[in-house]
Amino acid sequence: MGTQQYKIKVEYGVAAVVLLVGLFFIFQAFTIETSRESIGPRTLPLFLAISLVVGGVWLALRAFRGKVGELQEGYGFLESDGKRIFLVVACGVLFIATFWGFGYFSAVIVTLFAMLLTFGVRNWFAMIVGAVVLAFIFQWVFMGVMLLNDPKGAIVDMRPYTNWITGAQ
Repeated sequence: MGTQQYKIKVEYGVAAVVLLVGLFFIFQAFTIETSRESIGPRTLPLFLAISLVVGGVWLALRAFRGKVGELQEGYGFLESDGKRIFLVVACGVLFIATFWGFGYFSAVIVTLFAMLLTFGVRNWFAMIVGAVVLAFIFQWVFMGVMLLNDPKGAIVDMRPYTNWITGAQ
């Protein structure tokens, strides 16, 4: 298989995943209660989910037409190995486990740190500061601005320590 053909197959795979995620979130958006406002609580999640579906279709059409660009070094799985693929999947499992045990804020910090390690970043100061700053930003945007539910961790409830970020009492 030529490198261009490889890239087209990877693009089809990415398109399929994006489409499936978008369709799943469309389904999830319709579980959100509506209100009488023209722009209600379902609007943003539905808009983002539809955008994912449109993006997935666009990627599939690009791949179908062969307009995927040149294959660059490090693209896809050509230079990857089983260990790195396992570590990326393990980071997803780590996020879920940390989210369950300690809540969203802790899960973002731990998982970003693990992902940076997986991809070879070794600047410890930047990794720690970056993970903490990103967790603060995500906590503020998702729980403070968008008012998403911030479930407590099953092991430790971090919300009493993070509520000040979101402005919750």
